[in-house]
Amino acid sequence: MATQSRQSGSIRRFLHHWFRRETVARALKVAGVVGPILTVINQYDVLLRLDFSPRLFAKILLTFLVPYSVSSFSSARAYMDSENRPTSFRTQNEPQRAHSSQA
Repeated sequence: MATQSRQSGSIRRFLHHWFRRETVARALKVAGVVGPILTVINQYDVLLRLDFSPRLFAKILLTFLVPYSVSSFSSARAYMDSENRPTSFRTQNEPQRAHSSQA
């Protein structure tokens, strides 16, 4: 029972990180760059013939969904991994901020 509760908590945390504003913004940028490249690679013959169809648009949508999903997954995992790191390791490797004594 405790394992199941821990797993559902992990899934909730993962989904929370998947839908974070930073994660979504990063994934949209990645999909915006990688999606067109993959579309041209995979559908160049259909695009050159201008043979547009609902099926082509579905393929293009899925082509953009792949880099979006990969980016979101890796970001969510990275956030979870950073949560699981010991506090001393996290603070030791974070950049030092300059503090000014002037107000």
